[in-house]
Amino acid sequence: MHDLPRLPTSPIPMVQAGRAACEALLGLVYPPRCVGCGARLVEEQVPLCHRCLHRLERAEATEIDTLLARLPEARDTIDGAFVLWLFDAGGTVQRVQHLLKYGNRPRIGLALGALMAVPYRHSNAVLPDLILPIPLFRTRRYERGYNQSAMLALGLGRTLGVPTSETVLVRGRATRSQTHLSRRRRWENVADAFTVTTPDAVAGRRILLIDDVLTTGATLAAAAAVLRRASAAAIHTATLALTRS
Repeated sequence: MHDLPRLPTSPIPMVQAGRAACEALLGLVYPPRCVGCGARLVEEQVPLCHRCLHRLERAEATEIDTLLARLPEARDTIDGAFVLWLFDAGGTVQRVQHLLKYGNRPRIGLALGALMAVPYRHSNAVLPDLILPIPLFRTRRYERGYNQSAMLALGLGRTLGVPTSETVLVRGRATRSQTHLSRRRRWENVADAFTVTTPDAVAGRRILLIDDVLTTGATLAAAAAVLRRASAAAIHTATLALTRS
C-alpha cells in the first residue's frame, strides 16, 4: 500500500486566536462549571465533573446496529459504528453537545474526541488510515467559526495517532437542518451533498467518519456513499452520542 499523500489542511482563521483569548479572560471572571450539576470545575476540558461524566449512559452495540439496520443506505455503506453515549433529550449529554455545537467552545471538542477513543479501543478494531469529519457547508462553517465534528475528529485522531483532514471530504451544497425531518426525508436532504476532493487519500484506505450525533444514519451514510465510490477499503463511523428512537 502506498504511503498516504500529503493532505491539505484548512488555515486557522485569526478569529480563533481571538476566541481563545476571550475564553481565557472569561474563565478568570466566570470559572467553568459542570453542565450536569453546576459544580465548579478546576479546568474546563470536558465540561463535566467526574461524577456526572461517569453517570452518563453508554450506547450498546446492539442499539447502534438496530438503528443503522433501519436505513438501507447505511447497511450498504457503513461497515461498523462506534458511539460513546446515549443522547438524552433535555439532559446532560444534550447540554454538552449543544455547548460544543452552538456555544462557541470548539476546544472542548478535542477532549470529547479523546473520550470517543474509548469505545473504539474496547472494540479491538483495526486502526483507520484516515479520520474525516462530516463537513459543514462553507456558509455554515463561516457563521459558526468552526466545525464541531472536525474538533471531535482532531481530538480522536490525536488520541489514536491517526491523521485527520477537513479538506478530503467537503459538503458541496447547503442542506436543511435534519432536526424535524423524517427518516426518508433526512436521506433525501443529504443524498449527493458530499464530494471527495482527494480520491488518492481515500482509495484503498480504512476511513473513520466522525459526527456529533447519530440519529438515523442518513448524513453518515450519504458521506460514506461517496467514499465508497472513491474506492475506500472500509468505512466506519464514530459519534459522540446516539439518539434512542
